[in-house]
Amino acid sequence: MNQTLKKYLTLIVLGLAGGSIYIFPYLKYVFYDPLIHVLHISNAQSGMLLTMYAIGCVILYIPGGILADKVNPKKALILSLLATSALTIIFAVIIFLGLPGSVSFGISLVIWLLLAFGSGFVFWTALLKAIRIIGTEEEQGRMYGVYYAANGTTAAIIAVVNLWAYNLGGGDKNEQMGFFFAVISMAIFTILAAILLAIFMEGTTDKDISTAEEDKFHFSDIGEVVKNPAVWLVSIMFFCIYGVYSCSSYFTPYLTDIVGLSTTVAGACSVIRTYVVMLIAAPLGGILADKIFKSTLNWFRFGGTILAFSIALVILVGSQAPAMLIAVLTLIPGLFSMCLYGVMFSTMHEINIPIKVAGTAIGIASIIGYLPDMFLSTFFGSILDKAQGAAGYMQIFEILAVFCVIVVVISCFLYTKYVKKAK
Repeated sequence: MNQTLKKYLTLIVLGLAGGSIYIFPYLKYVFYDPLIHVLHISNAQSGMLLTMYAIGCVILYIPGGILADKVNPKKALILSLLATSALTIIFAVIIFLGLPGSVSFGISLVIWLLLAFGSGFVFWTALLKAIRIIGTEEEQGRMYGVYYAANGTTAAIIAVVNLWAYNLGGGDKNEQMGFFFAVISMAIFTILAAILLAIFMEGTTDKDISTAEEDKFHFSDIGEVVKNPAVWLVSIMFFCIYGVYSCSSYFTPYLTDIVGLSTTVAGACSVIRTYVVMLIAAPLGGILADKIFKSTLNWFRFGGTILAFSIALVILVGSQAPAMLIAVLTLIPGLFSMCLYGVMFSTMHEINIPIKVAGTAIGIASIIGYLPDMFLSTFFGSILDKAQGAAGYMQIFEILAVFCVIVVVISCFLYTKYVKKAK
């Protein structure tokens, strides 16, 4: 096979791996109602599943990065995909057996904790190393561009197939079998990705790519980073941006429980909001930050304002407006939150973080930034369990709008202090 063709096919397969492995841990983004109904759990308990996954990922974040720098990326990727596939199949069996809620929920908690080993331990770092190995140093930008395009495309296709499998199994009329078929289809894609990686990455991982010493995590750097208030402000901003991005998934149950759309239609909106938008929003955010606003922090001031207004618009329109109008309006926050989320780490150079401690600063900001997965789903789930009708969802949307305001305030302060001052 032509080496150039093989290179790009391998990137597409890596995109399939990245696009498939995170579908199952975050399945509530598309299958929120079936998850609750089939497992016989509450909204808060569904949030606890993601909390367990986040706890595992935070604990494994540093040791996984160290290990991934010492093992063959091909083996790490394949083992991660197969481990995730096994856990997905075990969960499908639980659905098929229809175990009592207390039993199925207890086993599911363990599964979601173990998923951190499958998709959050060495997988991400190994994936980045594999992308770097495939291309030359001069091709790195192009390699990552192709990867993210493949990632968004394959994730969208997988989600659509999952919805098709759900309907094939019975859909809303038979949620148990529909959900079973959907989960099995998720396992099929991760297994397929493992097989294709075994074929296309043959002979591409012999080159030793070790993380440069200055890019490794050093405990001695923590003091310098901790003393920098800008790092903490950026971390809070990351927390708010990712919180809005991840919790926009609550628009899906809002469309089914309150607006009255079917799981399939609401799921299709979720696929567009979560995956299809990635193809447009991530590069669009970069263009806006670099070419239009000439600064990521400046873009955050403007983009955060639009994001706040888009969420406020959903609140103001309410649940009595035409269903498809509401569905379209819920897509707007997904677009703008991804425009912000896709470029948030590019703010680090604007607040004058030295290269020596940039890796450590990003590591700390990542841990804080991804904390919403640890407790927001549980917190928001408890709100829905206590509130009646649309009131609970409105409370959630109001909190997300406040997050946007915090982003605007912090970005205005940092832009004035670091970017505008330097001009």
